[in-house]
Amino acid sequence: MRGEASRPRRSGGADRDRAEGVHPRRTPRGDQRGDGPERRFGLLSPLRLGSLALFVSAAVSGPLAAQTDEDSVATTSPFEPEGFGTGPSEEMRALLEVTLFNIDVLTLTIRVAPETGTRLHALVDDREEYDEALADSVAAVMLGVEDAWARQVFERDVSFGRLTGGMLETAEKAAEAGWVSGEYVEEFAVRLPGLFGFLEERGAKEGDSIYFWLRGDEVRTVYQTVDGAVLLDELGVSAEGRLASIPSFFAPGTRFRKRLVESLLQGS
Repeated sequence: MRGEASRPRRSGGADRDRAEGVHPRRTPRGDQRGDGPERRFGLLSPLRLGSLALFVSAAVSGPLAAQTDEDSVATTSPFEPEGFGTGPSEEMRALLEVTLFNIDVLTLTIRVAPETGTRLHALVDDREEYDEALADSVAAVMLGVEDAWARQVFERDVSFGRLTGGMLETAEKAAEAGWVSGEYVEEFAVRLPGLFGFLEERGAKEGDSIYFWLRGDEVRTVYQTVDGAVLLDELGVSAEGRLASIPSFFAPGTRFRKRLVESLLQGS
């Protein structure tokens, strides 16, 4: 059985120089770009813009522990994993915006493996309109998913406070749905400022991207800046953390839920 732990990923020689502790890896903001999908990774979650709360994933949980090369789980890039999003109902998208001013804030793309896509397609095939019963059925499928990928792209700058506030609200929505415990949310709230402290001054910038790669109870979280620098690359291992990652986008009350299901309907 997998332990309730979270660990920073080691992917090369530079990583082995990293200190082991309770903080996620912070990568210098130098030239991290590279020329293609082999470049290094970086990832994150939610935000709040004025009175608009954008509920993103709260996947990082539990104390951090060192990861050995033998433990290494992901040796390929999380940017475009092969075999995802190519068939019917294997990709969902949601564009969040401040509707009063028609300002785009965040684009979320989720891709799933073919077997999950088959289950989702069976739910939306021959359906034309969204309803909560359908959304509940889609959420049930996503709660059981063991292989999924997500990317969030910020369409405008978002402050650290608004970002972390949105992350916490996402965790709370998952708890309200009974998907994670109140204790999980409390722990996450305590750890959140330190986990994403690298954004305290900078905030999230337009064009920054966040990637999630869920496999079993392991969730890889990567934050990459618009210029390609990697500010976070972490591997978390937690049953509740898995539910609070990509599945949390489908929790009742989040602003992603309806848009994601509607994108399935449009593609069916």
